[in-house]
Amino acid sequence: MKRRNFLRMMTIMLVSTLSLGFASCGNDDEKVEPLNIPDAVGTWICVESQDTSYGMTYSGLLVGALITIKDDGTYTSTAPSFGESGTYVLKENTITARNKEGDTFVVTVTVKDNRMTWNGTASTGVNFRYIFKRV
Repeated sequence: MKRRNFLRMMTIMLVSTLSLGFASCGNDDEKVEPLNIPDAVGTWICVESQDTSYGMTYSGLLVGALITIKDDGTYTSTAPSFGESGTYVLKENTITARNKEGDTFVVTVTVKDNRMTWNGTASTGVNFRYIFKRV
């Protein structure tokens, strides 16, 4: 009987905690417009980068790297981590890309004026945040 009460109490606590977590996530006033392919098409240079892997954070590794996003669903890049070229699919603000070597990365993208921000995760487990300026 004590075990059953304990499990019931733990379940209630878990559900309560999760409910609070979901209720506090995000700002309903924040609306991110879906990205249009023309907004991202062009050549971009990385001006800020932060990579996190195995608990270590590295800043500036991709600064100076170029990526050219084409409207036909392909890209080219000077960044070794992106591969020389690959393909991508855009859905709302998420780009899913695969380079010629088969590595993938998923990126949440925002473009404002001549600045593009990527937040994402690579199939290698690296989490990253890159900021690009249009060339």
